[in-house]
Amino acid sequence: MNLARRIAPAVLLVAAAVLTGCSSTSEAGAAADTGCVDATLPNATAEEIVDAARPQPAGDPDDVYRRLAAQFEESRAAQVQHVAASSVFTAVPEGGDAEFAKAVCGQSRWADRTAADGATVPGLRAQRAAIVSTGHTFCDTYEQLKPSAVATGAWSDWNGYVEMMARGDDSDGTRQIADAALAHVCPQFRS
Repeated sequence: MNLARRIAPAVLLVAAAVLTGCSSTSEAGAAADTGCVDATLPNATAEEIVDAARPQPAGDPDDVYRRLAAQFEESRAAQVQHVAASSVFTAVPEGGDAEFAKAVCGQSRWADRTAADGATVPGLRAQRAAIVSTGHTFCDTYEQLKPSAVATGAWSDWNGYVEMMARGDDSDGTRQIADAALAHVCPQFRS
């Protein structure tokens, strides 16, 4: 069985969205016209943000899935505590997660996918906190990397960070996610 399907679709798609900027050609204006549960709910809880990365079985659970699930459960409480105490999480304005989701929900990156073996891999559009965790990831990573990036001259502001994160992604989708994260999830980082 394909190992990538054993790991939570949230982890794979969030990582793809943040690190490689997977996209479609019509994402720049995509927004709330596509239904997204996170666009209608209050800010996600720390538990919901962490649980967005919970491993999901693909078909019958096997030993690899059980090992990943056990590792997740072992570290879950510490991860929830870490997220709840983070300065980004505690500073998200009321309604910020919903506004972020509205801004990016229409992008095709959140849609169901078809794996190489023909199996459907569920998308993130209807999973609570899966989309907004991407905005939190952009903001948390910025906060963690900025001191060393400024010290080394790699970049000194949000735009330099987004350029580094997008690494050659010429789509508007990654820029849209980054702009929505800055506007709604971590406006404290505006220069």
